[in-house]
Amino acid sequence: MARRQSKKKKLKIYVKKNWPKAVSWLIGAIMGLVLAKACNMIWPDSPVIVKEQTDTVKFVHSISPLPEEPDSNMRKHIEQQLMNIDLLNKYEKQIKKRIQDNSIEPCKMVLGNPYPKSKGYTTKSSSSFCLIELRRNGPIIDIVFSFIRQDYADLINTLGVKISKKNSKDGYSYAVLDQNYEPQLGKKDMLVRMVDDIPSGEYTIEAGFILKEDRLNQYPAFYRQTFNFKK
Repeated sequence: MARRQSKKKKLKIYVKKNWPKAVSWLIGAIMGLVLAKACNMIWPDSPVIVKEQTDTVKFVHSISPLPEEPDSNMRKHIEQQLMNIDLLNKYEKQIKKRIQDNSIEPCKMVLGNPYPKSKGYTTKSSSSFCLIELRRNGPIIDIVFSFIRQDYADLINTLGVKISKKNSKDGYSYAVLDQNYEPQLGKKDMLVRMVDDIPSGEYTIEAGFILKEDRLNQYPAFYRQTFNFKK
């Protein structure tokens, strides 16, 4: 009887002595389960496909599962993956811009003379209003008008393209094309597209526009940019 009481007493002393350790172990086990669950939610066990973009070449970037004991090499790997994703996002923006550029509908030609009172025209720089770019894509000539402000584009009466060819014998230039185009309402960027069917030689292209306020003038101002090229 005395021996049994002695064992109970020793058990109480042992429990009392080791109780803090047991509580700490239990709390640690619970916290471990919670953290493991949270990690699974943040970083799943299976690989995660972050982005997929197809444009002739298919790009797939994924983040591998986070190991139980991540080291410096794994961190570098993850950092590289994140850099790849950032590059893919930039690439995707470029693809969207290219698709958008290719989907721009060219401006319509103006048939007839929109300036019947005109006896000629004066020339001014277009740089205060817009950026004009000339792009030669195989059999196509594209001229892109990118206006600095939307309300500048609303001031345009017609867009115009004038092409002249330089005669190598006498040095004079002769008109090859003088065409007007309708501006597109509500658009900041406009495209004039032509078939490049002109014969070989040296050419000057004047691309620009005439403002609505000048449409009845005898010498309206043609705000333009000049491009020279050989074919």
